[in-house]
Amino acid sequence: MARKKKRTIPRWTRRSGTARWKKLLVAALAAGTIGGGALAAGNLPYFKGEKVIEVVDGDTFIIENKQPIRLYGINAPDIHYCFGKEAQQALSSLILGKRVQLREPEVDRFGRRVMSLVYVNGVLVNEVMIRAGFAEYENEGGSQGARMDEANTYARENHIGIYSPECYRPEPPHPSCTIKGNFDKTKYKKIYFTPQCGGYPQVFILKYQGDDWFCTEAEAKRAGFVQSETCK
Repeated sequence: MARKKKRTIPRWTRRSGTARWKKLLVAALAAGTIGGGALAAGNLPYFKGEKVIEVVDGDTFIIENKQPIRLYGINAPDIHYCFGKEAQQALSSLILGKRVQLREPEVDRFGRRVMSLVYVNGVLVNEVMIRAGFAEYENEGGSQGARMDEANTYARENHIGIYSPECYRPEPPHPSCTIKGNFDKTKYKKIYFTPQCGGYPQVFILKYQGDDWFCTEAEAKRAGFVQSETCK
C-alpha cells in the first residue's frame, strides 16, 4: 500500500511567519483594554455607520459613497515604506467590509479628504493603529488626542512596529554606509547628507517615512535622492 504523501505547508503560510501584523494588533488591543477598557469609546449614540469598501493604506480608506476618509491625527507609512504593507493589512483586518462610525470629521488642508476619529464596534481605530506600531501620532486628534499620544508613547518605548530597529535606524547598517537619505515631508523632496554636510548629526533615519542609509552617493542618487545644499 502506497504511503500517503505528507502535505507540506509553504513557508509563507506557516503561522510562525505569516502574520506579524496580526500579533501586533492583538497585543495592542490587549494592552489597551487591560484595566478598564481604555480603547473603548464609551457610550456612543446609536449610528448605523458607513460601510468600508476599500482600504488604501494604513491611514486611509473609502466608504460606499466613494468618499476617502483619513484616520484623524495619525500618519501611517506609505505602502512602499517600512511597515507600510503591514499597516494596510492591519487596517483592513479592523474595518474592511464593516460599518464604522465617524466622529469629529474635518476636511484636510487641501479640501480633498475627510479626516475623522473612526470607531468600529465601539473601539477607536485611530488609537489601535498607533498603539500597535502601524502609525505615528501627529499631535492632533480632537477630543481623543491625549489617548492617542499615550498610545504613541507606548509603541515608541516598547520599540513596536515603525519604532522597531527594522524601521527606526539611528545607526548605519554597516560602518562604511554613512550617507543619510532623508525624505523631507515639508518640501516633498528626497535629500542625502554625507558626514561632511552641515546638519548631518541632526538627521535621523526613519525608514517608515522613506529615509534610508546608503554606502555611496551614486547609490543614493539612484534611489532618487539629491545632495543637500548644506554640502556645498
